[in-house]
Amino acid sequence: MRRKWYIAIACAVAVALVVLVLRIITSETDNTENVTTTDVAFTGLSVEYSGDNVCEVLVELGSVYHSSTVSKSVRIINCSATPLVLVDYSTQCRCMWLEIDRTPIAQGDYRDIELIFDSRGEWGSVGNYMEITTSTEGAPIVLWIAAEIE
Repeated sequence: MRRKWYIAIACAVAVALVVLVLRIITSETDNTENVTTTDVAFTGLSVEYSGDNVCEVLVELGSVYHSSTVSKSVRIINCSATPLVLVDYSTQCRCMWLEIDRTPIAQGDYRDIELIFDSRGEWGSVGNYMEITTSTEGAPIVLWIAAEIE
């Protein structure tokens, strides 16, 4: 009599696993409908630059291990009436830098830049400042960087 219960339970578990696998396969194939390579979502920080005044952005890096390097993508969207050039940048320390392309960003277009932070020599709560000089005089992009070094 006990053996019949074990067989019934094993069959129920097998049916449940088959149903679960079929649901996973169905959900994976349904989500790929109408997706193209240009529809990849941007997971970084987006900034709309109008060129009218200073554009300030808070970049939160969260918890960072001591002596490690982290990066954060920042998308600069040109909402001004003229092409935008990211000319140069300056920082308070040598613990962070940018990888930027200095070609003009057309009106309505965007450019992704990479902010890199090196936590060597830093401890506790860190707040730093970076200014990106643009082709629009008097309207820089200011990045305020916050991190907690562990």
